[in-house]
Amino acid sequence: MGKQIKNSAGSKALTLTAWLIALVALFPFFMMVLISFRVSGDAYEPFYYIIKPTMENYKTVFLHKNYLDWYSNTIVTVVITILLRLLVTLPASYAFSRLKFKGRGFILGLLLATMMVPGETTMVPRYLYFKTLHLLDTKWSIILPEITEVFYLMLMTEFFRSIPEDFSEAARIDGCSHPRILSSIFLPLSGPSIATTVLFSFINIWNNFLDPYLFINSIDKQMITPALKFFQERGGANIPVQLAGASLAIIPILILFTVTQKYFVAGVSSSGIKG
Repeated sequence: MGKQIKNSAGSKALTLTAWLIALVALFPFFMMVLISFRVSGDAYEPFYYIIKPTMENYKTVFLHKNYLDWYSNTIVTVVITILLRLLVTLPASYAFSRLKFKGRGFILGLLLATMMVPGETTMVPRYLYFKTLHLLDTKWSIILPEITEVFYLMLMTEFFRSIPEDFSEAARIDGCSHPRILSSIFLPLSGPSIATTVLFSFINIWNNFLDPYLFINSIDKQMITPALKFFQERGGANIPVQLAGASLAIIPILILFTVTQKYFVAGVSSSGIKG
């Protein structure tokens, strides 16, 4: 009895701690939405400051001639990048996890080493490279570096390695080729990992500030995150308007997370994989 009471108290303490962490994490988002309904002069007032909410900031955002262009540019860039990333990453992950070829370990180690290099250190070489290829001020300056992101290659490689070898052996006995094994066995079992890749890719590319800020110069071609800086007044940035734009910008992320969150609790066994 005493042990049950102790376990119950511990569970309640963990639950309370989780709620506190969640509240701390959500507070900046709460403030972002709250300030987006304030006038510029009240932007820095505390959250308990009583004001009359206004929709003028959202009206300003929607009436900006380029806002919908920024939104559509970002959606197109994200969708193309994710599709190309999956097209490259999934076959490559299968090859590294199932095929035996000379230099496999060395190539994997070399790819892993590239993750140790901060992206900021390659900004100047990439800028010069894109300039040479006439890719500056285009979506491809954002898309191409993201296609071969090593993190997602390692993620999918490790997941494919967890799939029992018996599945592949049975398919090969039935005469299946490697592309058929990948499409018929590995991909149907990879729902949670693919969903994780899609969600993380969407968030990272959607929130990318530095790359489009450096590589895209035209206002009408800009992406949503760096484009929020264009909401300016004579005295500087209009914080409530910028936060109104940011509040609208996170809607696709929230929708995608709501749709894919079930995959994060599904586990490997729910995909039909047994030890």
